Amino acid sequence: MNDLRIVDALGTHCPVPVRLLARALARAPVGTRIQLLCDDPLVAIDVPAWCHDHGHPILELTESDGAWTIIVGGMTGPLLPARWNAGETRTTSD
Repeated sequence: MNDLRIVDALGTHCPVPVRLLARALARAPVGTRIQLLCDDPLVAIDVPAWCHDHGHPILELTESDGAWTIIVGGMTGPLLPARWNAGETRTTSD
């Protein structure tokens, strides 16, 4: 599936963009790409870190005039234990 869904997080600040992204990915079918629009400069750090922890690839990360566009690929299969939910904080002991 090559669906692209847009999440508009413009005007919000950490942790809202990551939570909106997590919610969109959790609700989207496997393989759906999510395009996150945001103007919080911390998304350039927070989103890649969250995606790395949760197994979602960053397909594109660009900045133009203070606005960030990040395209994230949905998982292609179950990479995490079922007890870990999108957006959930976890520790290394889980």
